Formats: sequence, C-alpha cells, structure tokens
Amino acid sequence: MIRTLSKVLLLLVWLVPATSLTASAQEPNGLAATLSPRILFVTSGGYWEKTGEEAGSQQRGYYRLIAVRGEDNRSLVELQHIALTPDGPQLLESSAIEEINSLGAYVTDIRPEDSTGAAAQQGFGAYIYLKTAPNVVEPETWALYVDQFGDVQVEQSSN
Repeated sequence: MIRTLSKVLLLLVWLVPATSLTASAQEPNGLAATLSPRILFVTSGGYWEKTGEEAGSQQRGYYRLIAVRGEDNRSLVELQHIALTPDGPQLLESSAIEEINSLGAYVTDIRPEDSTGAAAQQGFGAYIYLKTAPNVVEPETWALYVDQFGDVQVEQSSN
C-alpha cells in the first residue's frame, strides 16, 4: 500500500510541472516564450468575412503577415487568415507569398497600411521592406494588398 502511494505521489510530482507548463503556454507570457526564434516580424490587421451555406452561418477574422528566417538566413513571408471563434483566435489558413519568397531577400521590416485598428472595409494592406543582399544600404519597399474578395496582390512600390 505504501509503495503504491509512493508511486502515485512520484507520478504526480512528474505530471504537475508538465501540466503547469501547458497552462502557462496559453498565458500571454507563456505564448511569447514559446515563439520560434526564427520569427522576424509579425503584423496583423484588416478583416475578412465568409458566409456559409447554412442560413446565418458567418465566419469572421483578420489577417496576419509574418516573416520567418529560413534555413539559409533569408526571409520567408506568409499571409495567414485568423478566424475569430468563441474559443479565441484560430489559424484558418496560411499561404506563402511567392512574389517575395522567390527573391531570396532579407526582410528588414513589415508595417500595416493602416495602424488605426479599425478597418472600414474588408481587406488588408501592408508594406514589406527588404534587401536582396545584406550589403545593400536602402531596402526596397513592396506592397501587399488583399481586397474585399480575398484576392492578394503583391507589387514593388515605386516611391
């Protein structure tokens, strides 16, 4: 009996830290600590809505643009659709931005087109600053736009 109780207590000692780590990962400080060091920049904004086939079925969310350091130290950019659910934000879709990724560039910054936090219409816009070589002094500016239909346009800015 004492041996069984000792084993149960030992098992609990091992499980409690694992449980508290999982719980703390859901806290803001815990989430920040679990982010990959390869994440360079993240910005979010705009919004999207989809109406389902069922009457009254509607899904809504926002966009997130993320730059990640690739294995070769060059940047990879992804556009994500984040759904707003009763359980909190959930990643719905993530797609590579090939127009940027094919350049083999180094992203130096990402900025939203609108920083007010209140989008007037569906869509999203952001500026991506990048260098095609590490020794380039001034970065190029690229614009990413998502229209109200979800179509993505990426182009080099002319300014």
